[in-house]
Amino acid sequence: MSAEFLARSFQNLSLQHPDGRRTPKPRRGKSKRLYLLRGLPGSGKSTLARNLKCQYGGAVILSTDDYFVRQDGSYLFEKYLLEEAHEWNHERAKSAMRQGKSPIIIDNTNIQAWEMKPYVIMAKENGYEVEFREPDTPWKFDIRKLTRINTHGVSREAIERMKERYERNITIDKVLHAERGN
Repeated sequence: MSAEFLARSFQNLSLQHPDGRRTPKPRRGKSKRLYLLRGLPGSGKSTLARNLKCQYGGAVILSTDDYFVRQDGSYLFEKYLLEEAHEWNHERAKSAMRQGKSPIIIDNTNIQAWEMKPYVIMAKENGYEVEFREPDTPWKFDIRKLTRINTHGVSREAIERMKERYERNITIDKVLHAERGN
């Protein structure tokens, strides 16, 4: 390859978008952020999500639970649709990240590390910083109270099983190396 060929190639290099728009520059001092909320049903995740949204203008809250909200506003959970609901929420997160929305708040139980892996991978691919957040409520592991106050009628037995599987001390590295079922 000749030096002349390389020189001509670089002359044709453009930092503009193919349709003529300028490629947007990253905002200085403003990093894009993804909050991954986690906690048992009734622990205060949705309240934490709303508080974060109030704190940061332009925040987007995405919850897999939204998939089960019917047009009349009622909630009808169908366990057989859960995998599909998670895929749907992953796609919404991917779209929000491509649009550069920030912060993005994922309001799911995220009991185990592998459940957060798709979000962390997307965040890394799209230049987002990831922060794991849990509600700081005194009842966040109180099975009896969680059973009484969770808004989706999750049973005591289901909450107990979730608590048994709840992974603590989550890190990005732990999530990225997690496998389903671990």
